Amino acid sequence: MDTLITFAKENYELITLFVGLLGVIIAFIALIYELKARKRKKQEKDNPEE
Repeated sequence: MDTLITFAKENYELITLFVGLLGVIIAFIALIYELKARKRKKQEKDNPEE
């Protein structure tokens, strides 16, 4: 456990950078997903298959 804490203290900036990049990647994926969902919803509204 001490090794993990020491690693975290020594690499605090690296861990912060990694978490920040992970957040940006997740936000980008969510944006792509939302844009596709809006496009699909618009197409269903314009072209009802009934």
